[in-house]
Amino acid sequence: MYLLIDIGNTRIKWQYRDEKNIFLSNAILIENFMDIDLSEIKSVKKVLVSNVNHSVVLDKLKENLSPFDCPVIEVNSESNQDLINDYTDRSTLGVDRWLAALGAWRLFGKDLIIINAGTAITIDLIQLDSKRKAHFRGGMILPGVAISLGILNNSTNLIDTEIGQSRYPSLNTKDAVTTGIMTSIQGAVNQVCKKLPSKLPILLTGGDANLIHEQAEDEWKSRVKLQDGLIFKGLMFYV
Repeated sequence: MYLLIDIGNTRIKWQYRDEKNIFLSNAILIENFMDIDLSEIKSVKKVLVSNVNHSVVLDKLKENLSPFDCPVIEVNSESNQDLINDYTDRSTLGVDRWLAALGAWRLFGKDLIIINAGTAITIDLIQLDSKRKAHFRGGMILPGVAISLGILNNSTNLIDTEIGQSRYPSLNTKDAVTTGIMTSIQGAVNQVCKKLPSKLPILLTGGDANLIHEQAEDEWKSRVKLQDGLIFKGLMFYV
């Protein structure tokens, strides 16, 4: 049995599983990391961790893992036999992006775009080279939905709102802000797609994936496939 843990910017998520089945999954907000409860888990062969947060969070987590007396492996973004990492400085690549790419590669095994919609939104590319070797080509990073909303709320005097409906033109501030945020995300993806073959699969994952998909224009939505849990699928490469 394995314990897979994803320490993100906003949440800590985990799965207790074997090679085929998930027996337990849960999540807490990152600010509650001192209260993480793994008491339902009785035995673990190996723990695999993806961490993009402060080391203090992982240190606390390791205290909770000590009773299992098993290896705790913090995964990094180094190339492996399945996927070559083309990032110029791999130590600066968020391991969540790398694992999402690995998970996507495991599922599809071909050129594709991965949109990871978390605190930040990343739009990354996997491409095969002339020798059929798969490469993580990198991509772009833009503010996520909550960050974009927070910036507008905190930096302007007349905007203090929440997410509404994406529709243009909008006749209220809530919808106008939402339309701007959602259109900017779709626009970034569309600009990427202009540079690449039109039939390239586009995977959308992450905490805000469903929100973005629901608010998307129908034509854009039809090109995008929702794919949950790519980071955990990537972590399974290290089992």
